[in-house]
Amino acid sequence: QGEVKMHLPERWGILQFSGKSTPSRESGEDAEMKYYEEWECRCAAMALYYAQKGFHKEMGLYTDKVELLKQFSIDYFPICEYAKTSILLVDGGFEAKVTISSKTAIVNHDRLLTVSNPGNITTVR
Repeated sequence: QGEVKMHLPERWGILQFSGKSTPSRESGEDAEMKYYEEWECRCAAMALYYAQKGFHKEMGLYTDKVELLKQFSIDYFPICEYAKTSILLVDGGFEAKVTISSKTAIVNHDRLLTVSNPGNITTVR
């Protein structure tokens, strides 16, 4: 069965718009790019999601051990070695929590991804 890319936002690129005109070659001035602070944390959480799915496909269950998931890590979402990570096994599924700097992302076995920033929460399904 194929994948519907519109339902996989973690694989989308990022497009930024600017009010500035296209820079001229003479000035060399580029539009200022805004750093997307959640991206690293989102990717780290989705890495655990995909590794869990690979683990589950082979073993028939989920694990709360990050070490066991490393062999199921996929190229475009490698498991983040420096993120603070915890995995909770719940009702035949899992909930993985990843914290990098001030951002925390939680993803579950249904691919529900929630990212909390100080002051707001973003949910993507």
